[in-house]
Amino acid sequence: SVGLTGCSRSPSFNILGSFFPAWLLCIVVAIGLTFGVHVMLARLQIEPEMKPLVLVYPSIAATLAFGLWLLFFS
Repeated sequence: SVGLTGCSRSPSFNILGSFFPAWLLCIVVAIGLTFGVHVMLARLQIEPEMKPLVLVYPSIAATLAFGLWLLFFS
């Protein structure tokens, strides 16, 4: 029975008649929050100090997505 604990249904949302998994919603919200972080870092002039940006922003988005998942669905 211990091996079957992960077989429960994943949370999903009905959006306009189509069901979407909760992790997809977390990723979309995290990308929006990452854009907000980008604006904040640009206004504070911290962004030029962060190198390489191609790794920084996906890492921020992943951290936010994982955090949202743990906060709402854990």
